[in-house]
Amino acid sequence: MRSLAVLGTLAGSLLAAGAALAEGGYFSGTLGARAGGRAGAFAAKADDLSAVYHNPAGLANLEGTLVEVGNQTSYNAYSFTRAPTVDWGHPTEPNGTIFPNVTFAKVSNGKPWQGIVPMLGAASKLGLKDWAFALAVYAPPGVGNLSFPLAPYDAANPPDLSRPQPDGQRYMMVDREAIFLKYVASAAWKYGELFGLGASAEWIHVPRLKYSLVVDATPFAYAANPVYADLDMLATMQASSLFTFNAILGAWYRPVPSLVFALSGQVVPADIVLHGNLSVEPLNQNMGEVTLWRNNARASDVKVKLPLPMLARAAVRYRNLVNNRERFDVELDVEYVTWSRVGRWTIDTMVDGKVLEARYQSERMPISPIAIEKHWRDTFAVRLGGEYAVIPGRLGLRAGGYYETAVANPAYAAVDFPGAAQFGGALGASVFVRRFEVAVAYALKLMPSMTVAEAEARGYQQVPASACPAPYTDPDYCNPNLNGAPAPVVNAGTYTAFSHFLYLGVLYRYGL
Repeated sequence: MRSLAVLGTLAGSLLAAGAALAEGGYFSGTLGARAGGRAGAFAAKADDLSAVYHNPAGLANLEGTLVEVGNQTSYNAYSFTRAPTVDWGHPTEPNGTIFPNVTFAKVSNGKPWQGIVPMLGAASKLGLKDWAFALAVYAPPGVGNLSFPLAPYDAANPPDLSRPQPDGQRYMMVDREAIFLKYVASAAWKYGELFGLGASAEWIHVPRLKYSLVVDATPFAYAANPVYADLDMLATMQASSLFTFNAILGAWYRPVPSLVFALSGQVVPADIVLHGNLSVEPLNQNMGEVTLWRNNARASDVKVKLPLPMLARAAVRYRNLVNNRERFDVELDVEYVTWSRVGRWTIDTMVDGKVLEARYQSERMPISPIAIEKHWRDTFAVRLGGEYAVIPGRLGLRAGGYYETAVANPAYAAVDFPGAAQFGGALGASVFVRRFEVAVAYALKLMPSMTVAEAEARGYQQVPASACPAPYTDPDYCNPNLNGAPAPVVNAGTYTAFSHFLYLGVLYRYGL
């Protein structure tokens, strides 16, 4: 049966939905409790361990030695209501001329809590006047876990299309789990109190990336199954990456004690290359097992490349000084991130000139390398924040807000990555007890509701066994109701997203 012979291309269909880790690019949120309370406006202040990311030059202003432990906990509410659509694959009349208009229930992230996003490390001047060094490990803030419903499938009792369907996102994503870690070594130097320079070398480690979605393996001419198909498959990829190098450079300039200018940036246009495995599971359990092979040996390995953006950050900070002691400060940061580097994700199935192939009984199909177009755009963000010493040396309060432009073209929105513009605000505080500082913060991130019309959407169902060839207009094989599209649109609908972030940091300073 041809539909079973082409199941090998499910690998490409799985990865075509992407492995995005968070809205606003791969990462979101702010590193560190003190920076979090200022909504990320921290490049010019940068006076704790999170300076290794925000601006490593700020480490030169530390006194003595600093040990810091922190964590971010978040609640990430993502939801999607798919737009009503006509199900051309399941006519309501035997003659096949009347088709149901299907509605969908709202679906929401079933794993909204993300409890552990840690940061820990130490920075020290090592007895030197103008130098400072730091070692740190942290998980870049982001939304690593997302899970949406997958309705049970029973071929003997197909879905009732007169009712709202419970899993309108099934052809975009079912589940995602991502863990990123950065190991960082930093050094900074300053010239008196006039200016400073710093650099961070990063080792990026991805212990785990898991991604699942449903694809339609239907091979028949005129097929169009936007709601469900008897040959739906659940495909899952699991991958990891041991090492990717990146670097951050930074500088600050203080022409007068009350004014600081700063620059920092992520400067290496690197790619994270992940190696992993693919599995394919028919939702119809009567179909039996699909296996993957290479060169007549069982294999399932794939390689995925995720481009990393470069980042430029500029900041200006005003310090209100009373008797040479800072009473409050206000900082404005602007950021530019080259997310347009993510024009596509590439998936390589080839080793030594041999590609993977899928087998079902005696049928075989090669899995060719795949390039997935994403069309991301560069983003621009503005952050404003500051701090007030309510009781100098005992209690400080922080606040801030930010706005960031959209990274994704709405036509390519999906439940794993809506990618719309976002804004938010933050509040924070620090309590000082002898050598200890306990910092807490709360931040709210909002993505305004975004609706994508079916006529505008360009997120198509993955149908790897499709009998309809490009340019998708052949009257002998293509469904005329799809109007030249490769498959039914599945990403039309309304997206909403917001996150609550809670930060906690404990800092210990000595040798002042």
